[in-house]
Amino acid sequence: MTKRPSLSESLAKLRDSNALWKARYDSLVQSLRDVGVGGGALKAGDAAPEFALANADGQIVGSSELLAKGPVVISFYRGKWCPYCVTELEALREAAPDIAASGATLVAVTAEDCGGALAAKRKHRLEFEILCDLENGLGLSFGLIYRVNDTMRQFYREIDIDFPLIYGNESWFLPVPATYVIDRSGIIRHAYVNPDFRERLDPAVILDVLKSLG
Repeated sequence: MTKRPSLSESLAKLRDSNALWKARYDSLVQSLRDVGVGGGALKAGDAAPEFALANADGQIVGSSELLAKGPVVISFYRGKWCPYCVTELEALREAAPDIAASGATLVAVTAEDCGGALAAKRKHRLEFEILCDLENGLGLSFGLIYRVNDTMRQFYREIDIDFPLIYGNESWFLPVPATYVIDRSGIIRHAYVNPDFRERLDPAVILDVLKSLG
């Protein structure tokens, strides 16, 4: 049986597949680091903000009802247009049964509308909830949001990635992709926040954290 590549291996292959975009993203990531993007994000030991967001089917899902069942894993991603996000979502799909078996609930959060979330769920066969953080309200509460600079806006427009159309506003905001493990009392027990959106937390780490929670 062929061994499935790890998430980090899949992301590295994707990162190196296009030299032009690798150089563009290298420059962008450095600029984000230079201004401290993500540095003020919530971390382990902080209380997670309460929320109530619509899921892909338009039903409201609240943090209180999720935490009543046990720990919660939240993965913030940029959108279904982002290949790095899609790769992470597919890795989470494979890990979702083990996350559920640990007693935790996995949810992904996107600023796309519910139609975009539903399209992602169907295309990638995702069984876990995708919550729609319109206007990035929850992402702002977690300290994850930054504004895309003019140079990157032009690069995205060149390949027909139209943020105002995708997100329904002119803000050009994006979240730093992040993964949080929150215990049932609402305290963040693990936080992964990385301005290099080409890197993501391996699901194996999520499972280790959940095991440590008992």
